Amino acid sequence: MKTLLGIITTLGLFSASHYTHAADTGFAISAFSGYSTNHDLQTTKEFKVDLEDSSHFGVSADRVVNNTRYGLFYSFNETEFADNEIAKVDMEYLLFQSAIEIPIYDNLSSYVGAHIGVNRVTPNFAEADDFFASGLFTGLDYNIGAGFHAFTELRWMATIVKNTSHVVCDDDPQTQDNCIWHFDGDVLNQFQLSAGLNYRF
Repeated sequence: MKTLLGIITTLGLFSASHYTHAADTGFAISAFSGYSTNHDLQTTKEFKVDLEDSSHFGVSADRVVNNTRYGLFYSFNETEFADNEIAKVDMEYLLFQSAIEIPIYDNLSSYVGAHIGVNRVTPNFAEADDFFASGLFTGLDYNIGAGFHAFTELRWMATIVKNTSHVVCDDDPQTQDNCIWHFDGDVLNQFQLSAGLNYRF
């Protein structure tokens, strides 16, 4: 985690150091959608929570300074338990992100970055909870022209899930209760593959 925080800080400082010397600055507004894969979770009583893969959509707003950018990222997706489709879980990410763009050829470039923030997890059978989230991302960006860019990217989202929610759950380790939504520091790993469009001005 310290390494990830270091990467985010470095990217942010790199962006800031170029701000006053920037010859090419502006803003970027992006919209995207795609496919999310979810890692299994394990509750405090070792009950396996298998979340189905699902689609997602989102938006982001960035400050662009030369070959760096930083801003806010929002993403939403709804999933469900693999063995119980009635039990649904919504996830909303709100993250600060920073990335460095690397030109490849003419209007094509790649980028790599990191993000940190909050994942608001809302089951339909328990109260919503906010968890610390972080991760890395990379992608390809193609300049279409007139300020429009098409992009595709892959994001790793890591959420530390630690809560005190009790749904069909008690604290006695001797009981056979499944304790379906009570976590103690497990990590939800999610990968998002997205395609989208952004406008720079």
